[in-house]
Amino acid sequence: MRKQKSFQFFSGKARLQRDESSSNSTSPPALQRFKPTQGQGKKPPLSLRAALAVIGGRAAGALSRRLHFGGGTSIVGVIAQRLYPEIVPYLARQLHYGSILITGTNGKTTTSSFMAAIINDAGLRVWRNREGSNLLRGIASSLVIRSQPNGRLRRSGRAIAVLEIDEAVLPTIVQHIPPRIIIFTNLFRDQLDRYGEVDSVLAHWQRAIAALSPDTTLVLNADDPATANLARSFAGNVVYYGIDTLHSTIHEPERGAQAQERHQTIDARTCPACGGDFVYDLRFYSHMGHYHCSTCGLQRPQPQVQATQVQELGFDRTRIHISTPTTEGEIVIPLPGFYNIYNALAAIAAAQALAIHWEPIVTGIEQSKPAFGRGERIQAEGRTIRLLLAKNPTGFNEVLRTLFTETTARNILFILNDHIADGQDISWIWDVDFERAVGHLNTLAVAGTRARDLALRLKYAGIELDEKDIIPPAPLRAARREDASTRAARKNASARARLSLVETQPQQPLVRKFGIKQALESALEQTPIGETLFIVPTYTGLLEVHRELEQRGLAPYYWEGRDA
Repeated sequence: MRKQKSFQFFSGKARLQRDESSSNSTSPPALQRFKPTQGQGKKPPLSLRAALAVIGGRAAGALSRRLHFGGGTSIVGVIAQRLYPEIVPYLARQLHYGSILITGTNGKTTTSSFMAAIINDAGLRVWRNREGSNLLRGIASSLVIRSQPNGRLRRSGRAIAVLEIDEAVLPTIVQHIPPRIIIFTNLFRDQLDRYGEVDSVLAHWQRAIAALSPDTTLVLNADDPATANLARSFAGNVVYYGIDTLHSTIHEPERGAQAQERHQTIDARTCPACGGDFVYDLRFYSHMGHYHCSTCGLQRPQPQVQATQVQELGFDRTRIHISTPTTEGEIVIPLPGFYNIYNALAAIAAAQALAIHWEPIVTGIEQSKPAFGRGERIQAEGRTIRLLLAKNPTGFNEVLRTLFTETTARNILFILNDHIADGQDISWIWDVDFERAVGHLNTLAVAGTRARDLALRLKYAGIELDEKDIIPPAPLRAARREDASTRAARKNASARARLSLVETQPQQPLVRKFGIKQALESALEQTPIGETLFIVPTYTGLLEVHRELEQRGLAPYYWEGRDA
């Protein structure tokens, strides 16, 4: 592994340059050439409204926690914006090193975690929106929490922000926060009732890109045709990342005609330039791979940052060989799943765009811990719980592939909810390859607001009802009426009749279980001591099960995390 040098990329629109003249002897060694963003870090005039917004927002958050209404995070941003609608741009422009925005369907949280760890190891303070949501109010909360009562950011704003952004609100966010870098992870079909088809999300992204300064750098996934195409409408710097033709011990990529014929959830089938069909020469999953247009010849751009070899070292460890124009090296990703290779590559590409040395990139990724619900490990009653969020068909398929690649039988709890944050249309479960789990289940429980729908899908996959424990959120009306009539019959029966019933039918009555609490208890009871229970929930299911684990003292509250 050779030491990274200052470099300049020239490939299409891609250009990364380290500015030698920006060296500052007072900066950390790894960031001596890491210059502040132009126009950032200047202290604005003191604003009474900003001060009131900070004080009011933080007071509301403290009151919410005191009254045990929750972490008091979202309310901070809501109140602060009510008191001063411009609080986000007022605070964001104080960030000395600007902001990195991360958006996409899958991988935002993990990429954000990798990115923060890398920059922190490079010697710079990082602020993230780990407490708030990825909407504007969540961004406002994160900045207000890190502000002083006078409306100034702590430590004079000498930090960089790494912010996860909801796909649909990116155009609004870039109007409030001038980004230094935007990372686009991928684009898959997700929450159709909220986002619409992928074309709707692309329209949002293109509108956001049109408003960007040319000083912004885009970091794009070359293997995703939807995100790679975003460079066509941008005049600034672009850095691509992707996976090269590789030798993999995780799975063999699909090639040639096989890549075209195998049925998968593919959300990018046609060329955005001419409407012709994409042909895949190599595909890793869904529409991620090497492609070209059969009509006009548009093809996958050559990535500057790429993985050329992949080796699985265990369920939680994957070694990848990285190649850039100036660096060759290896990194061990301490997380499960092939999809986390892309998350690591995205963070590496952004770090290269920031001119960060290779050493902090390696240590930042290799020492990262699983983010909230993304492979998170929790010890409970002699068992290990692993939380693996799955919120759309592509993400679910990759989680299932990670779980059932080996012959080991797994203990599983699936949680399917249909709240607004999950998407109320759950028809996507029929695009999930649950057949992969057949014959590989030790124990199985199914819970959530749509537990019965998921149980039906699993039945069609070949998993019979007697193999799974179905735990809905509440009893059906018919079951409630049956329970009421049974209680009335027993109340009216004589003591002698009841005794006779007990003598002739000594079996125990059926015990019905409802809700996440009983689902967790049941799944843990079924899991043998010393083994792992894998919980695969949708988004609000993750929040519910994590809240239950928090209340049992098994997991920390999500807002208790510290800045990297």
